[in-house]
Amino acid sequence: MRRFALVLAAALALTMAASSAAFAAAPLVNEHNQFTDTFPDELCDIPGTTTVSAVDNFKLYADGTFLDTSRFQVVFTAADSGKSIMIFSAGQATGLDEPIQNPDGTVTFNDTYKGLPEKLSIPGGPTLSLDAGMVTVTTTLRPLGDDEFEFVSQTFSGEHGPHPDLESGFELFCQILVPALT
Repeated sequence: MRRFALVLAAALALTMAASSAAFAAAPLVNEHNQFTDTFPDELCDIPGTTTVSAVDNFKLYADGTFLDTSRFQVVFTAADSGKSIMIFSAGQATGLDEPIQNPDGTVTFNDTYKGLPEKLSIPGGPTLSLDAGMVTVTTTLRPLGDDEFEFVSQTFSGEHGPHPDLESGFELFCQILVPALT
């Protein structure tokens, strides 16, 4: 019985070592990007200026999966009113680096987002809308050639947390921002 316990303990130790080595595998690609940019823009048919600040960490693994952790802050200032709104996003996305090839010639991407995909607010003021939690987005596209694609469909599943803008088909975005900017 004692020998069985030692064999079992050794097998468990080997299993733990093997699984921890798999999780600790170095990524094939490990990119870190940080940038800030300001440019003329239009948001919900309102002309203005956008300033984007972002930090992005992208890792691609040998099994074809990726982990993308990012933080984006966008401040849009309307040209006419001088009013500003802030769009903030922070969290991680995971999925397959290559799309799924469908028999009809389309391609499908399945990506899972965790964190804060979208917070709309007045800079230094109240939150106007908040999408937070987890969601899996399945997007199907038809390749047109030369890295161009036609949108076919998009579905959402596994939603946890509030996602009012996502659930509105992104119509809520302009409904909230236009009054805040005018």
